[in-house]
Amino acid sequence: MRLIVADDSAFVRNIIQKSLSTSLPEAEIVLCTNGKEALDAYVANPSDWVVTDLLMPEMTGQELISKLYEITESPKVIVISADVQKGTKDELDTLGVQNFINKPLNADKLEALKTVIIGS
Repeated sequence: MRLIVADDSAFVRNIIQKSLSTSLPEAEIVLCTNGKEALDAYVANPSDWVVTDLLMPEMTGQELISKLYEITESPKVIVISADVQKGTKDELDTLGVQNFINKPLNADKLEALKTVIIGS
């Protein structure tokens, strides 16, 4: 299994990596600091899942998701963001995102993340 994690916070990337590595030791986890890096990583080697923040420099999570849909019909995306405004959630629904976990992350939210990925 290959996962791309895009978040401009090194702290959040490391928490997600540590949590997923424990449950999925065989997984390759690619860490990216923004949507552009994540898109480049996906184009170079498509992943099973993309876990992304929304508010990032260079390319936002929404832009990343739109680009992923240009590449593949149904990318598996999990959004992890502190932006829980109704307009943002409506935009994500329009983009086809079904998995949203709000920040800040805690043990229960990390468990929910693992459940979505493992259950796929």
